[in-house]
Amino acid sequence: MLEPVTKKFEDGSTLEIFKFTFFCDSCGKAVKEITYPYKPPFKAKFFISKSERKARELIWQSDHTSAYDRANKEVLLHFNRCPVCGRRVCDDCFNEVEGICHLCESKRESEKGVS
Repeated sequence: MLEPVTKKFEDGSTLEIFKFTFFCDSCGKAVKEITYPYKPPFKAKFFISKSERKARELIWQSDHTSAYDRANKEVLLHFNRCPVCGRRVCDDCFNEVEGICHLCESKRESEKGVS
């Protein structure tokens, strides 16, 4: 499994859907929710053995990991990466003219004022 693109993300996956929400590293706002429907590759049964239950859990976990990795790559398109601090930030927290996040921009401005 890949490291999450942002410091904060939520996994709201169920047995019917894989759902991942990614948040801005600066303001904490939810930037993108990615969902993929999940259709298990096996038939629903009322009674299943322990070994079959374990097999189903392993299949779901493998499919979940694949969906997470896909979402983690897809979400890169919805964030700006600050070249100074490396944070992934939303459009509201990024200065496109300077090409850096507002936090680094503020630090730069305060350092100019101190000099």
